[in-house]
Amino acid sequence: MQKNIILMGPPGSGKGTQAKNLSEHFGYIYFGTGDLMRAEAKAQSSYGKIFQAVWDRGAGELVPDEIVEEFLKEKIENLDFSKGVVYDGFPRTLHQAKYLENELSQEKQDFIVFDIEVSNDSLIQRMASRKVCHECGKIFFRADLSGIKVCDYCGGELYRRQEDEPSVVEKRLDIYEHETKPLIDFFAKEGKLQVIDGEKSIEEVEQELKRRINE
Repeated sequence: MQKNIILMGPPGSGKGTQAKNLSEHFGYIYFGTGDLMRAEAKAQSSYGKIFQAVWDRGAGELVPDEIVEEFLKEKIENLDFSKGVVYDGFPRTLHQAKYLENELSQEKQDFIVFDIEVSNDSLIQRMASRKVCHECGKIFFRADLSGIKVCDYCGGELYRRQEDEPSVVEKRLDIYEHETKPLIDFFAKEGKLQVIDGEKSIEEVEQELKRRINE
C-alpha cells in the first residue's frame, strides 16, 4: 500500500477533510500545511507574522515559495516516513513539488497524487457556506442552513476562515488556476496522478480514495 499520499484540488474541494480522514483511517501522519501555518499565526511567531501579513492583504495570494520551504524544511526532515504521510496543501507550486519530490527521493520514498476535481460553481457555493471549528478544525458545510451553531465533535465555536470570505474566494481560484494547476500536468507526466470526482458526497469521495490507496 502506498505510504506517501499527496492530495490536490482547488480551494473548497474537500481535500483537507479527506486528508484527515485518510490519515486517521490508515494510521498515517497528517501533514497539513494550512493547519501548521495557522498555528504559527495564532502563536504570533516570526513565521506566523509573515503568514498573517500575506493573508491580511486579502488578495488570496500564496505565501512565497522560499518562505514556505524554509518553514517546512525541518518539519519534513523530521517526518517518520515509515508510518506513511498524507500531504494536504503541499506542494502548491511546481517549485515546491520538485522540492518535495527530491526530499522523498533521498528517503527512497515513492508517492501517489490524487487530484480532487470540482467545478468552480460548486466551489464558490461550498466556500460561501463553509465554517470551521475554532478548536478541533472540523469543517462544516451549510452550517447556518442546518442550524449548526457549535462543533458536534468537541463543542467548539464555528467561524468562517479569512480565506473563505467572498471577496477572496474568486482570487484564490484564479491563483490556483495559474500557479497550482500546472502541478497536475507535472505529476501526470510522471505517471503519479489519479483523478477523483469531487462533485460526489464526502462519503463517496472518501470510499473511492480508500479503494485506490488499497490497490
